[in-house]
Amino acid sequence: MTILLARRLGVGWALLVGLGPVMLAAAPGDPPLQTFTGKVVRLAEWVEKHGGKLDADAAPVWLALATDDGRLYPLVKDAGSRMFFTDPALLNRPMRLTGRLLPGSPLLQVLQVHSIVRGQVHEVYYWCDICAIKRFEKMACECCGGPMELREVPLP
Repeated sequence: MTILLARRLGVGWALLVGLGPVMLAAAPGDPPLQTFTGKVVRLAEWVEKHGGKLDADAAPVWLALATDDGRLYPLVKDAGSRMFFTDPALLNRPMRLTGRLLPGSPLLQVLQVHSIVRGQVHEVYYWCDICAIKRFEKMACECCGGPMELREVPLP
């Protein structure tokens, strides 16, 4: 019975973690959700391209969305944007991010990520074929320990 309970708790935890970004709801007074299109880039590379240089210890922890209209929004590193920090394959590609700008700043808190492939919007996630678990960051499956595969599924 203990093993069954542990498995049920594990599945419950997996569902909670997997649905985390979806469950982020706007609280009263939160800034409105907005949609941005562009490419997520390493801020250090963007700064260098414009004649500056970040300190070496800052470079790995700063990513930003460079929008199609030329604006730059540094990303808040949390559950919504973590996939960009853990998987370099998602950088420098067309993306559509939904989120909110933190009050009085250009900081973008990401709540939903979609890729744009050949002009079509795709849902982006990581999938474990063995356990049929969906996650929103590159990691080993917490159920079986196996690899999770990046999936991009066209939206209707």
